[in-house]
Amino acid sequence: MSKRRVVFVSAFHDYRTAKRASIHPIARALAQSGYDVTFLSTRFSRLSRSKGDSRLFLWDRANRYETVDGIRCYLWRTAFHPFATGSRIGDTLMGTLFPLYAELPNRDVDAMFAEADYVVVEATVAAILLRRIRRLNPTARIIYYATDRLDTVGAHPYVRRRLEKDGALVHHISLRSSVMAEDFGWAGDRLTRIGFGIDPSDFADTGVQPYAPGTRNAVSVGAMLFDEQFFRIAAPAFPDVTFHVIGCGRTFDAPANVVLHDEMPFRDTLPWLRHATIGLAPYHRAAGVEYLAESSLKLAQYEYLGLPAACPDFAAGDVASRFGYVNDDATSITGAVSRALAAAGTIAPRAFPGWDGIGERLLHPERYPDTALGAGSMAS
Repeated sequence: MSKRRVVFVSAFHDYRTAKRASIHPIARALAQSGYDVTFLSTRFSRLSRSKGDSRLFLWDRANRYETVDGIRCYLWRTAFHPFATGSRIGDTLMGTLFPLYAELPNRDVDAMFAEADYVVVEATVAAILLRRIRRLNPTARIIYYATDRLDTVGAHPYVRRRLEKDGALVHHISLRSSVMAEDFGWAGDRLTRIGFGIDPSDFADTGVQPYAPGTRNAVSVGAMLFDEQFFRIAAPAFPDVTFHVIGCGRTFDAPANVVLHDEMPFRDTLPWLRHATIGLAPYHRAAGVEYLAESSLKLAQYEYLGLPAACPDFAAGDVASRFGYVNDDATSITGAVSRALAAAGTIAPRAFPGWDGIGERLLHPERYPDTALGAGSMAS
């Protein structure tokens, strides 16, 4: 039998970047388990140069296939791409460009859509391609993978309007958090939920201890909703702790005991996580962020490693190893960090399913009762 073909469509990620999200290990796990996997990265143009896009190193490798880990990778570079301007007038003008962008010609993109058995559309701007996908392929199972809320990541209003209009084209919506269900009132009984996976082989050999013996170290990884003010408050309050910030996507005026690291490949971050005293998830507050209590990949990885974590109260949920604080409140922040440090070495690591099981739940939720909303969570 020929392999079943899966196309992942993302408006932010490329499979080859150091920056990782859950869509990356799911794609790899499905490829390893026998699917023919293609990873399409969109919303990339000359405008990306001014945004410090993490995919810029692929500029000269765009618009052609490369195979990595058995996955066909394709970065679609266009003359322009629309975006949210942050202003009412600007967004109104920009809204006229989204339909044009969604129909820009590309034979490779059209072919991958036409040949797919499954098309997984990651949340946000990629949703504007739903009509194109269905026109080219009337039978493929189109899955909307809701990793983030549109309002939280600042998506242009056009994206939500187009998603709701085209929602009937989607076979099912896979939520990372049950909190997101209220955003999909139009979806009826097509809502499902999957959690996180962990590939134990990723963590089997996490390399050499990067910290000096006898030191205490707090680590943060990633750039989403990054709150630099947290470090301006927490770091001076704990001068004997070194705060490591990996891949936040910016530089800022940080206290002396804050060390800024460039973005690293996922595996290179693991020694910093494995040997840290505590983990940090310094999210700033934004619209609808409560879903992060169930959907934060970094917090799940801290749990797997048995790291206590300090995070905003909206991301703490009911997980005992997370110590919540109120953003910008110095007393609250120092209290959360202090409690996390006190809990270091006492947290039992948490078990998670493998990414191959998560991938199958993404494609075939009807086979897994635990994907039903209200069912016991596989991973929060």
